Amino acid sequence: LSVGDAITVENADGDEASFTITGVCENYIYHYLYMSEDVYRDAFGEEPETNLLYCRLAEGVDTPEAEDELATALLKCRDIAGAQFTHEITASFRQSLDSINYIVVVLIIAAGALAFVVLYNLTNINITERLREIATIKVLGFYRNETASYVFRENLILTGLGALAGLVMGKYLHSFVMSQIDIDMITFDVRIAPLSIVYSIILTFVFALFVCWVMNRKLDAINMAESMKSIE
Repeated sequence: LSVGDAITVENADGDEASFTITGVCENYIYHYLYMSEDVYRDAFGEEPETNLLYCRLAEGVDTPEAEDELATALLKCRDIAGAQFTHEITASFRQSLDSINYIVVVLIIAAGALAFVVLYNLTNINITERLREIATIKVLGFYRNETASYVFRENLILTGLGALAGLVMGKYLHSFVMSQIDIDMITFDVRIAPLSIVYSIILTFVFALFVCWVMNRKLDAINMAESMKSIE
């Protein structure tokens, strides 16, 4: 539905009336229709009944203890069925987000494990197929760090290219995933913070550097004499 469309609304008494949409706003929690008392009165032919009051507490009364006392006093009133505070809704929503954060941590760990396995296998194959080449540069007098840089430079370059490609593809994948978890009562404001991009790049290179550190021991273990005598 959009501005100008007609919508049929049923009130608490079961009476229906048609309205024309004059504006659309976005709610992230629950759904609401906004209309003036005159519009309601003209549509249903009766006075609107107020069944909820939204109040703002004064400073000093918005503490948890004061709110508990206020809620207790309100519930003792005959005409009040319940009282709810905005911080309770906020706390409930944050608890839901905390549950999602656990899923995010699991995904990060799984992605790190996958990156480690892939990079480890590629690096292992790379070193195995270039034993004579690596042994030759060690014989020529390359220092330990120079030899490691000669071999692992490719990994870091490919990691950087993969990170850039992953950021582009990840943006669309993130939008798709968030669109699938929207429910009727809650939707999410999908935004990717620049700091999240920085963290993702840093974590990717941390995984790559960890693989390089592990495989550096294999470079040290290469027997130069045996490797030079091996037949390709």
